[in-house]
Amino acid sequence: MVRKFPDGQVIIEKDQEPIGQMELQIREYEGNEIGYVNLFYLIPEYRSKGLGKELVRYAENFFRQFNVSEYHLRVSPDNQRAISLYTNSGMVKIREENEKYPVWRMSKSL
Repeated sequence: MVRKFPDGQVIIEKDQEPIGQMELQIREYEGNEIGYVNLFYLIPEYRSKGLGKELVRYAENFFRQFNVSEYHLRVSPDNQRAISLYTNSGMVKIREENEKYPVWRMSKSL
């Protein structure tokens, strides 16, 4: 995926130290091409400081470049801080999935 979507591999740095990471890709879901956030992570001391909103904006701009009409991610139902960020960004829970553990699939139309 790095070769196909090199701008989708994002390392977030502060003072040249990595503080987070995001992985974005375009994939098929139920017959449609969608954007997909494979990984969204900030180290704990940088959470709730507005960086998550910046990352969401980056992801949405990335997906718009590929002309997808929506994007998804999956999140643990226990991760209320992340769910709050995603909900405040306009994402909605579309269903619960269970592979190794239960997760919510969330989506946003662009």
